[in-house]
Amino acid sequence: MTYNLDNPNEHETLVDIADHAYDAFDEAMTDEPSMFFGCVEIQAYRAIFINDGSGWNMSQYVPEMHGTEAEVNKADGKFLSTQIDFNITPANAGLKMIQRSMGAKNRKRPEFARVVRPSIEALSDEIAKIKSLQSGQFNPLKELSGMWVAGEFVPRPSNKEDETWTTLKFTRVFANQDECIEAMNAHYNNEDYDEPAEEGDDGHNEDKTAMIPFLPPLWEQAEHDRDKMAALLTENPLLNETFTIESPEVVAVMGEGEE
Repeated sequence: MTYNLDNPNEHETLVDIADHAYDAFDEAMTDEPSMFFGCVEIQAYRAIFINDGSGWNMSQYVPEMHGTEAEVNKADGKFLSTQIDFNITPANAGLKMIQRSMGAKNRKRPEFARVVRPSIEALSDEIAKIKSLQSGQFNPLKELSGMWVAGEFVPRPSNKEDETWTTLKFTRVFANQDECIEAMNAHYNNEDYDEPAEEGDDGHNEDKTAMIPFLPPLWEQAEHDRDKMAALLTENPLLNETFTIESPEVVAVMGEGEE
């Protein structure tokens, strides 16, 4: 993977174009969101950067392949870094996955140290409460992975005057998916949102009905391909407990798209 030091998320554009139905007119007329709501997955790993003369390339560090840390540190055009990858599956199934990759201790782009890490640390008590952990006795970055969250897209500290790159500032954590969706709809004042069923009521049908509007955008994202639709449903934590590719609601959406 070619790694652009000026824009470490440049590869996302290629992924988005490959994985999502893309309309340049829609993209040009769509405002960039200021908030995000979804399920975050976090990976932390040792990476090696190698400049082969054409640019910097990043890959996961394997001592048997790249040499010992001492050997790498002595070599020209190579350096090691602790990398953090954030992948956020939006609560709104019609939105694209949010991906960010950053160095944990990058002095030139200190977005993790100055923005992301402090925002996660500020949520430590809430994480502890939700997961029944003892405050101060766990790694909040590790425990945040797999949780439903909300946050803001904020400018990267390293931006130059004419740059608008953003990074992630986490502002809330939720006990479950339903709480996240409720907060998302409250934020966007979505009048179509169905309040959770009262205790003792069978809210399954109501919940299922509330999920149906997310299916048409997913069908467009799958480019009207049944196999892609099945894969997207399986991977989507918002929908995979409610729908399968054989669900009547899904079949109906795919049928309408083929007319």
